[in-house]
Amino acid sequence: MDKKQIITSRQNPLVKSICALSDKKRRAESGLFRIDGKKLLEEAISSGISIKYVVLREGCDDSVLELASRARADIVSVSESVFEKMSDERSPEGVITVAYMPSALHTTDARVYENESILIAQALRDPGNLGTVIRSAYALGIDKLVLTSDCADLYNPKTQRAAMGAIFKLPTVSIPADGIEDFIRELIKSGRRVYATALHADARDISELDMRSGDCFVIGNEGHGLRSSTVDVCTAPVVIPMREGAESLNAAAAAAICIWETVRNKSK
Repeated sequence: MDKKQIITSRQNPLVKSICALSDKKRRAESGLFRIDGKKLLEEAISSGISIKYVVLREGCDDSVLELASRARADIVSVSESVFEKMSDERSPEGVITVAYMPSALHTTDARVYENESILIAQALRDPGNLGTVIRSAYALGIDKLVLTSDCADLYNPKTQRAAMGAIFKLPTVSIPADGIEDFIRELIKSGRRVYATALHADARDISELDMRSGDCFVIGNEGHGLRSSTVDVCTAPVVIPMREGAESLNAAAAAAICIWETVRNKSK
């Protein structure tokens, strides 16, 4: 790297604008988000995500330099001290990427087509849980993830790390938090059965459901579960059977079970 081209000031306007992308509001205003680390940059490139900048730490590995050259973006070099200010990683690999939000992939278009397998999440607030759900949904074969607007932010760095690149591949739809009941009613009207994962006196054992193509589940908030108004409009509440005395499952673990029940019956 040419020393004359290395940014050494933490007050540099470009450095400050990239640091600001840690804030959800700034991401929304700019249409940009940041990606920390080599693995996620590689996933973004392979998924065709449009990249604006690749920021490299002075003295980074040759493998990172080679990867950055594949991004077809402006490469910015910064000193170690500047990179430390910019990085959200505990063990940074010397690369931060600024990319355009893939609006065609993550939309507010709430249409769900007949052949799409879906999972619905309400108020899933923990970005690590959301990222893990995205990773499981993509890996196991969900076609579209429907999220209420009060879920964690897709572009939160913790969501991205937990999703391990699946965020660049799985289509998602954001619906208004107060519009989920109407959305579920429309799904049921179209012939789908929508099951609420909820502790309820009338809840059915998930393993006893006669699942068929089009059936789907709604998972809820980590601490409070689903709203009662949401449970009421679903086809039926369901529970995952557990050993007596066990704590409730983590939301992401419960979602993985629901995803598997959805996709393994896809051809019925």
